[in-house]
Amino acid sequence: MESRYDADAAQALIRELAPRASEALALRTYTARLIGADPALVLHGGGNTSVKATATTILGEPVDVLHVKGSGWDLATIEPAGHPAVRLEPLRALRRLDAMTDEAMVNELRLDLLDASAPTPSVETLLHAFLPARFVDHTHADAILTLADQPEGARIFASIFGKGLVWVPYVMPGFELARRCADAYEAVAAHDTPTVMVLEKHGLFTWGATARESYERTIDAVTRAERYAADRRRTVALSAGTRADVTVAAVLPRLRGALAKLAGETPERGPILRTRATAPILSFLERRDVADLVARGCATPDHVLRTKPTALLVREPAYGDGAKLTAQLEAAILDYAKRYDAYFEEQSRAKSVRKTKLDPWPRVVLLPGLGAVSIAPSAREADIALDVYEHTVDVMSVAAEVGTYAPCSRAELFDVEYWSLEQAKLKPRAAAPLSSCIALVTGAASGIGLSTAEALLGAGAHVALVDRDPARLEEAASGLGRAHKGRVLRAAADVLDEAAVHAAVARVVDTWGGLDLVVSNAGSAPEGRLETPEGDAKLRASMELNCLSHARVARVAVEIFLAQGRGGCLAFNASKSAFNQGPGFGPYAVAKTALLALMRQYAIDLAPRGIRSNAVNADRIRTALFGGGVLESRAKARGLSVDDYFRANLLSREVTGADVAGAFLYLAQARATTGCVITVDGGNAAAFPR
Repeated sequence: MESRYDADAAQALIRELAPRASEALALRTYTARLIGADPALVLHGGGNTSVKATATTILGEPVDVLHVKGSGWDLATIEPAGHPAVRLEPLRALRRLDAMTDEAMVNELRLDLLDASAPTPSVETLLHAFLPARFVDHTHADAILTLADQPEGARIFASIFGKGLVWVPYVMPGFELARRCADAYEAVAAHDTPTVMVLEKHGLFTWGATARESYERTIDAVTRAERYAADRRRTVALSAGTRADVTVAAVLPRLRGALAKLAGETPERGPILRTRATAPILSFLERRDVADLVARGCATPDHVLRTKPTALLVREPAYGDGAKLTAQLEAAILDYAKRYDAYFEEQSRAKSVRKTKLDPWPRVVLLPGLGAVSIAPSAREADIALDVYEHTVDVMSVAAEVGTYAPCSRAELFDVEYWSLEQAKLKPRAAAPLSSCIALVTGAASGIGLSTAEALLGAGAHVALVDRDPARLEEAASGLGRAHKGRVLRAAADVLDEAAVHAAVARVVDTWGGLDLVVSNAGSAPEGRLETPEGDAKLRASMELNCLSHARVARVAVEIFLAQGRGGCLAFNASKSAFNQGPGFGPYAVAKTALLALMRQYAIDLAPRGIRSNAVNADRIRTALFGGGVLESRAKARGLSVDDYFRANLLSREVTGADVAGAFLYLAQARATTGCVITVDGGNAAAFPR
């Protein structure tokens, strides 16, 4: 591992942050970001950093403080505010106590903040305070964990670092760990100069008089651990990792459906699944000792909150038989849950504690030949779990080839998973109405489709935008993606092309694991008289786009709905023209009438499988549908000006794309509704459904 410290970049950040941070805090921010940017050192909010400095109180008096990482901050993107200032002397005074509960410790940390609105300081704040060095860095580096998770970790690190090593046997984070680390540091300092601290099964601490010194000691320590492992890894015959002859889209909906069913999720909803199939992961899943390594659990206790104590390994998945695979997955998930329940009961009884049991479902499922699959309420959370487990795979693999992978015991993991500070966070939170819904919207680059995508995202859904115009689609998806990170997907596809429709739906499943809702919206508004050759040609083209393409999209979506076994929702953008045709508008009206019949047929045929089918009849919305002179032509056909044309309804109100989107949003949640037509036209008696 190489240092990425750049003196010029450090000075530039000092100048940039000068209005809101001292030089020491700016340098602390700089090297914290260097650490956070390297996933081999820390992952997603892991690790913590600090600097001891002087601040000024409101009375203008200088006070010694510890700037330490605050809860909720990620080192990769940390700002000066992410290292809140805590009065140092009161922290150091706490070392005189014989014991302290976690709740009391957190209270003391908050009482000593200079800014009462600042984030709560890291649970390892006291450890940073008790160490004398000015800058302190704490990481969970892969290379360190590979050796810290060995039964002979103390001997291994002593051979690497010599007399300057401070070795601390495993203790979970909190007051007791801080005190033991300080005692161990002072024991070494009594006869040698402490240079590095390794916490068994936990991670690494380094320090220095400057930010650069502390950071580069981290890099040096990790490099030494890497070299030790490289020199001692046994030659193990491993496959390069073989991909199974199966698509992700053929497997994930069955896994998602099984998880939703067993967890008691409501129909048309389920967790978000993300997959990763790197060569190291595929190779790991073909190891002869894979089951043993997976069963041993997390590389560091911090990971248990992301991945549970263990992943679920499915042995010899029946990829070639869909029904058999579904049954196999359900059985494996149920077995995992039973083992988790037993673990909870056993540890609660052994420790004589009463805890609120977390759900027993896996967070990571390992499928040989396919890869690792993470399960979470959102794509972002699923990605975090995948990142953590990918690094766990690396640690397990190298640890097993160096010696023996021996991470924390189940009892130790239980203490972290059911930590009182974590239990205090288990408060009911109102979920967004579509928070576990995966939706696809066609014709989504503009108009009603874009408005509908915005509404679904606002309600918490993960939404795939499908459109045949790549440039407009990119613009629409980029704008929505900035506001709804991780929940927007774009898929350029022409709904007239069956292969493109299959590819678009497969991409949604590959990305998020399934599909719950389709808003089939793409269409055009051709004019023409049916008795003319030109009108006949337009009718045929309109039937293909305004009716049969909807059937095509629905058919592909229903394949996913049925694989999940959790129902589904089809919602079609029909038109008031199905009830109230306009002069010279036959190609459009006839196709939309057929679409309405298609919707009703789906409602009848698919209801036994829990799949709903509904439509929205909108009228006179200012969209690209009226381009190319269609708007002016339709207004003239009705004897109206353009503006009057849009307000020619019972409410004398122009209807917007957002109004139509609201109807689709309602249908997405109306689980007792199928075969329904909702009019969104401002009121048109001639087009009342009947």
